[in-house]
Amino acid sequence: MKFGKKISCLLTCALFLGTMLSGCNTTNSSQTTTTGGATTTTTTTTTSAPQTTTTTTTTSAPVQKTIIIYSWEASLKAQNDAVVQAFEAKYPDIKVDLQYPVENDNVAYTQKVDTLLLAGQQVDGMFESSVAKMVSKVDRQLYQPLDKFIQSEGINYDDIYSVSSKINGNYYGLPFDVTPWFVMINKSMLDAANLPVPSLNWTWDDYKTYAEKMTTGSGQDKVYGSYFHSWQNYDLMGVYSTKLDNAYYKADGSLNFDDPNLRDWLQFRYDLENTSQTSVSLSDVTTNKLAYRAEYFNQKVAMVPTGAWMLAEIKDTKTWPHDFQTVFAPLPKWGSNGVEGYTFSDTKMASIPVTAKYPEEAYKFLRFYSTEGAYIRAGGLTAEKNMDFNKLLPQIVGANPDALYDMTSLKAVLLNPKLVNNAPMTIPSYNAEIDKMFVAECQTYLLGGETLDQCISNLKTKGQDIVSKAQ
Repeated sequence: MKFGKKISCLLTCALFLGTMLSGCNTTNSSQTTTTGGATTTTTTTTTSAPQTTTTTTTTSAPVQKTIIIYSWEASLKAQNDAVVQAFEAKYPDIKVDLQYPVENDNVAYTQKVDTLLLAGQQVDGMFESSVAKMVSKVDRQLYQPLDKFIQSEGINYDDIYSVSSKINGNYYGLPFDVTPWFVMINKSMLDAANLPVPSLNWTWDDYKTYAEKMTTGSGQDKVYGSYFHSWQNYDLMGVYSTKLDNAYYKADGSLNFDDPNLRDWLQFRYDLENTSQTSVSLSDVTTNKLAYRAEYFNQKVAMVPTGAWMLAEIKDTKTWPHDFQTVFAPLPKWGSNGVEGYTFSDTKMASIPVTAKYPEEAYKFLRFYSTEGAYIRAGGLTAEKNMDFNKLLPQIVGANPDALYDMTSLKAVLLNPKLVNNAPMTIPSYNAEIDKMFVAECQTYLLGGETLDQCISNLKTKGQDIVSKAQ
């Protein structure tokens, strides 16, 4: 009897419990959102009878994508690191690995990265020292167009940048530095020779006089008045002030190697290096693998024609210890055809290789680097159309520039109303071959391996052969 009552009681309890459970509905809902690379999951649990709601939110750390960017300018590493830090703070989902495959040697850098890109190496962004080098890689299909990124951002390239990267209707790079050339002069040596700061319309004949008067000593103690590096630019100085665009070509696109200004310049350089010996010889430059920065800052030479990228390096006394002021003069006029204010100028470009793993993220960094980052890095004159010179220059030269910069001459050169940045915009597909041939032939002449007549003749013959094969 008691046993029957226990069963009846258990059945009643089970029935009651079942009723309670059937009246208690539990529902779960989940929502996932992603912002700035961070994933947020919100889970809501609702229970009725009695009704209760519990909301749980969990946020995971941003999933970073690491982009690999190549540059040769290790001398600007500290400034570049500051740009990367500011970019990563703005875009926490992107990490920038800025590498320097070759440090401060653009020729070796170009050779190495060409090999890496042709081998399919993952590189998300590439810095180039000139439009011509960018064009060379575009011709070999190593860079991808940026148009889809530009359109997605909703900007007009030509409203923002002063230098175009358009090739066959597509944009292939973002310009980040305009580099007009000028002459850097050691003020201590200038004063010792009782020479004034050169005028804005000085000539290469004036330069020759300055080089002669600032050359002192002999043997290991010799200080040269002038230094020309091994780049093609130093074989073209006489042409830069006499014509605009690419010095290799005439207005109709034909080769310009019969230009008398080129011939006369090569003779001028030869005499300065080998006859008066007031400029470091090309033989010494190539044999001893001289670096123009070291020669200038170590006070082995008094004058160096160079570009605006050097402005930021003057204040880097940790890398280049020195305590003398640098005076600035424009690139001199050549002969009777030279025009005051004409100076060679090129533009550094940033492009995205076809091997990029994260091209969209690389584009964001390159846009930042070429705009906001330009004022953080302060490595040169930005290529923006609305560049704020008065804001940028103090950042380039530092808070107390007068110890190392002659600011009067620097501003006079950069703000010269007659200044014309002579940038080469005619870049045919065979330009890199012309470039290589030109340097080799000029060096043969400057090193005494052939006469000037033979040099000019070979330039014309070999140059036309390159053009004919490309057509």
